[in-house]
Amino acid sequence: MFGWFKKLGYWFRVYVSSTFGKSAAKSLSKAVKELLKGEFGKLVFKVVAELAVSNLSTGEKRQAAFDRIKADTVARGLYIKSSLINLAIEMAVMGRKDHYSAE
Repeated sequence: MFGWFKKLGYWFRVYVSSTFGKSAAKSLSKAVKELLKGEFGKLVFKVVAELAVSNLSTGEKRQAAFDRIKADTVARGLYIKSSLINLAIEMAVMGRKDHYSAE
């Protein structure tokens, strides 16, 4: 399931390394991986999976996912930046596409 994660991780490391340096890329990559493996990641993947089968447009799905994730994290006392929520949604969407294209 996480083959796409390795592909994304490679691209992410190359981009961040060239922009901010290898040390920053390593730290950021590790932090994002750990965040997505925890409760926040489970929430993001669950919401994206639920919305994937809805009749909403792509833009409406993204907005609904963002709104649900933001509300849930705030309710849990977590204040996660909008940019990180959007990144997590994109990663979950990529993961679903990679998973279903491999079948």
